[in-house]
Amino acid sequence: MSAPAAIVALPLVAGVAAGVRFGAHGAFVIAFLIAAWTAACAAFALGRRAPFVAACAGAAVAAGVLLGARASTDALAPSLLAWFHDCHGAATGEPAVIDGTLDDDAAASPFGASMTLGVDRARCADTWTAVSGGARLSVGGELALRAAGRWRAGRRVLVTATLREPVDYRDPGVPSDRVRLARRGIVLLGSAKSAALVEVRDRASLLAEAGAWMRAKVRVGVAGSVGRWSTKSAAVVTAILIGDRSGLDPDDQRRLQEAGTYHVIAISGGNIAILTAVVLALTRAVRVPRRGATALTLALVAFYGYLAGLTPSVARATLAGVIYLAARLFDHRGPALNAVAVAAVVAVAAAPLDAVDPGFILSFGATVGIIVAVDRLLPVRRRSAGPAWSRRAVRAVWLAALGLGGATLCAEVALAPVSARLFGRISVAGLVLNFAAIPLMSVAQIAGLGAAVLFFVAPPIASICGLAAHLATAGLLRSAALVDVAPWLVFDAPPPAAWVLVWWYSAWAAAIFARGRARGIGIAGVAVIAPLMIASPPFVRAERVAPPPPGWTRVVFLDVGQGDATLVLPAGGAPMLVDTGGVPGSTFDLGRHVTVPALWAFGLGRLDAVVLTHGDPDHVGGAPAVIRAFAPREVWEGVAVPRDESVRRLRVQAEARGSVWRTVRAGGSFSNGAMSLRVLNPPDPEWERQKVRNDDSVVLEARVGDVAFLLPGDAGRDVDAAIASRWEPASIAVVKAPHHGSASASSPGLIAATHPAAVVFSSGKGNRFGHPAPSVMERYIAAGARVFRTDEEGAIVMQTDGKSVEVWTWNGRREALRGRGR
Repeated sequence: MSAPAAIVALPLVAGVAAGVRFGAHGAFVIAFLIAAWTAACAAFALGRRAPFVAACAGAAVAAGVLLGARASTDALAPSLLAWFHDCHGAATGEPAVIDGTLDDDAAASPFGASMTLGVDRARCADTWTAVSGGARLSVGGELALRAAGRWRAGRRVLVTATLREPVDYRDPGVPSDRVRLARRGIVLLGSAKSAALVEVRDRASLLAEAGAWMRAKVRVGVAGSVGRWSTKSAAVVTAILIGDRSGLDPDDQRRLQEAGTYHVIAISGGNIAILTAVVLALTRAVRVPRRGATALTLALVAFYGYLAGLTPSVARATLAGVIYLAARLFDHRGPALNAVAVAAVVAVAAAPLDAVDPGFILSFGATVGIIVAVDRLLPVRRRSAGPAWSRRAVRAVWLAALGLGGATLCAEVALAPVSARLFGRISVAGLVLNFAAIPLMSVAQIAGLGAAVLFFVAPPIASICGLAAHLATAGLLRSAALVDVAPWLVFDAPPPAAWVLVWWYSAWAAAIFARGRARGIGIAGVAVIAPLMIASPPFVRAERVAPPPPGWTRVVFLDVGQGDATLVLPAGGAPMLVDTGGVPGSTFDLGRHVTVPALWAFGLGRLDAVVLTHGDPDHVGGAPAVIRAFAPREVWEGVAVPRDESVRRLRVQAEARGSVWRTVRAGGSFSNGAMSLRVLNPPDPEWERQKVRNDDSVVLEARVGDVAFLLPGDAGRDVDAAIASRWEPASIAVVKAPHHGSASASSPGLIAATHPAAVVFSSGKGNRFGHPAPSVMERYIAAGARVFRTDEEGAIVMQTDGKSVEVWTWNGRREALRGRGR
């Protein structure tokens, strides 16, 4: 067998993933492991190859299940989290004191600095408790930026911070952020108001301090030599050299991700390969013996990985490089696939949760796809003493381009369904852009490394290297702008179901490895499943909420934190979305990561209309992603604010997607299937608005038979009387509390006029505004309304046939609303 390590690697990774996902019945799995191991030993003794391979694979699966289940349990319930729940002060927002070791160097943030530490002691009141678990903290103020240089990986710090648990957006189709962070070792988030609340207690080990010192020197050297030409280029070069991406521009990161070239600025196998090639070439130039050169390169690659922080992606790339160099050192010439399998086994055994990490899946998936497919599609050609050197050079360039194109194509094929499953996106731009991105990254890495080193000994030469790195980086970033010019190169695709992935890989395996009729079947299978995956009808999606009964209308109040997003699915009509959610002052794209996946889970492929009640970012921040993914037929706006740049950009984007931009006013009415809609606010403005106003919110009355929904945006009590005067009584009224339940809204007059059977508060858990206000809650309860809250219950789904309303929430609550006599 050409890759014997794959016998263990594939089953082990699959077993770990299963253990993480489903857990394990310990006694049964242990018994199976013992039986498989015994069978493997017996088969080996008898010389029975096939039973031996099967038994080894079975033992690897069982071992993986045990590893994955144990690692998942430990990650989700560390003692730090138990301490937090038991410590009343910390759990209720009072500052707590934690003591731990920094996992990496502190990084600059928009509000100061951020750090991640492994906590081993925590104080509640005056009592210290030994704990284990990770916390990510932000430190505010200008002092934090100056002090961040002292907060280096490996140092012990004592921090007084306000702690909280990560918040999930509890909607169908939206992965748990709490689980994602826990698998990375982080179970608490927090903030310290000042750098004065962070005390460095102990320095790190000598090796860790040396690594941190060198990283600091790299940052200084790159800033001085590359940063003089462009700070943006300096941030990219720093990311390429030491994996520090804190200075990257969010728009540049988005473009690189969409372009399929983000991998070039993350330390990966490509960076390690370039470093290896450079060191081997230099040692060869000074005539170091082959074994000595290999040993020196191995040591430098290992130290480089340590220098870059040994994050999971860096550790994987370094491990693969070390395995390759170790094999070269001992003259062990095996197939590349076997080395990759060994690296996967070591990586998963050391950190089982890596098996479900997107970076692990993408790294090894792309590598295996390239190795397996390129060997089949582009067989190695033997050298021959043929034509002149110029023709040989042209031929070499052509073969290199062909190899790069083939590798890129194979990687894209291998990762397309995985990318859709993990990120809801498929990009084919990388097929073109990698021809530029990979060479440009190579230049940026080599020139950037030279600039960082020479800055301290030969600044003029460092400046020249910095210019070369800047030009290469600028070319890399400009190439990624292709996705803005040709957005059709990137598809937004709902995560496909597991059977789609099985079909995809089975079909491609048949197309590549099989012959005759079986190959034809494989090619036909690819031709069928590829367009299905792109078009993504509901039956191919990984998560799909069952539709309401025929003839019933569904209204969904999504959990978007401290914001609003309401999905309206009228019976016999077209879907509408009222507001899109958003996170003010953050680079987190809530629309891309929350609103869009939730809409996919409810079966949407297109939207008829997106209603922007007003321009506050917690209502429209998710709109760019929604417009891109669903290309609504219309976008509704109330009172325009000419100076509002965010809404102006939305209009440009919507019109580019073919959407009609519509202005609505009080008195307007529309029909949508079984639902009739009336606009209750705003009236025609009397002056040109200079800023967004809550009272200009579009307020909708959505009615189905005797059931009516009031969707008021952030309208305040100053316009409640006008809204109440236009409201028509209904047997069952559901009110989404205006302005998230603020005390400045929901006047007694509005509540009396609507006489709600239920009220929905859309607000973020523990939000700083105190929404919903207790006085407002009491007002609705006194009026007889049933209370539903997205911060406590997740997404709230209401279904009506026009006579009754059924309610179910993401946390399992179910109720039925009955009509009121008038």
